[in-house]
Amino acid sequence: MASSYVDASPSLSFDFINKHPLLQKLITWYQQVGTENKDNENKHGFLKHFIDTIANNLTMSSNTLRYSDTIKNFALSLYILGGKLTHEFIRLNLPGSLPSLTMLNTLISNSNSKISEAQFRFDQLQKHFDDYNVKYAFGSEGTTGVVKKIKYDSTINTFNGFPTPLDHEVPIKEYYQTNSFDILKLWFNSIDKSSLLNVHMIQPVQWWYIFNQCLQRNISIIGFSTDADAKYLRAMRLMSGFFGTLPNFQVHQHPQAFQIKTTSRWSRFYLREQQLLLFFQDPTHLVTKWCYRLLSSTAELCLGNQFILINHLHDIINSETYSKLDHGLTKSDINSKDRQNFSSCLKLTSADLFKILNDDVNTRETLIHL
Repeated sequence: MASSYVDASPSLSFDFINKHPLLQKLITWYQQVGTENKDNENKHGFLKHFIDTIANNLTMSSNTLRYSDTIKNFALSLYILGGKLTHEFIRLNLPGSLPSLTMLNTLISNSNSKISEAQFRFDQLQKHFDDYNVKYAFGSEGTTGVVKKIKYDSTINTFNGFPTPLDHEVPIKEYYQTNSFDILKLWFNSIDKSSLLNVHMIQPVQWWYIFNQCLQRNISIIGFSTDADAKYLRAMRLMSGFFGTLPNFQVHQHPQAFQIKTTSRWSRFYLREQQLLLFFQDPTHLVTKWCYRLLSSTAELCLGNQFILINHLHDIINSETYSKLDHGLTKSDINSKDRQNFSSCLKLTSADLFKILNDDVNTRETLIHL
């Protein structure tokens, strides 16, 4: 192996290699990988691509860098999962290792993977499922607050950021298109900018629409995973028949509906035994939301005529009767500025704290909330 390096480059002598332990280790490693069977070689496949890419690009100018499809896919995954800062941190500290953001944006645009406002990608979903030979899916949704702003998408000549109008409960894609400055000015002056970003709509017919569109493509949606926003709770209640029904059609009579076999011991099962969809909620998300409510300085929580108060927890922490060993809490656990701390949520729902709250008749409502 060493002689081939020397033959390829007369200046690469044995003395030079011996002076650089990294070169020795790389040569030894490449020799080991070359003698391994195919399964073990595949384990090091990406690492070989990564090292080769860096080594090749270090000797090239910045405008002639080359990247294999493997490296491009890795860079896209890193960019999507880790974000822009993570990608740039690695790219700048490992020169030649990853393509630039400009190249990534070009790859995303050319791959037809761009997510556009109010666009459903059912055909791409069908192709993806056909490629993997599967037909069952589980839908999910999420809502998050965003900075109110309008962005222009030059590829489809559309202004995004305004609330999208509905047509039979389905959002109209590419609605805000105009070549008139006066119309654009009218939109800015008369239409509020969107403050929420949502992956799909809030009405139960939206789930019905997604379900039917996927079913036409031989994909069966068996349920949705959703958070605890009030608008989604109402949609789930109507779709599942939990003390409510849709006025125009009976969802549970759909041919794809399944039967839930209950037992006499399920005294608190109030759903219909025939269901078309399952609904799941992330318990971590729910717990942090409950804590968010409890720690909020503006929300007033009541149960009957009694209040649910964060001061009950302050009193326990500051009490001379109890120590941290009794309840496990610290002041940082009820810090109103740190509302998404899941470890604090676990402490707030501990059996030790529940016992203390249960012993005081004035804190029963806070106990029930927790």
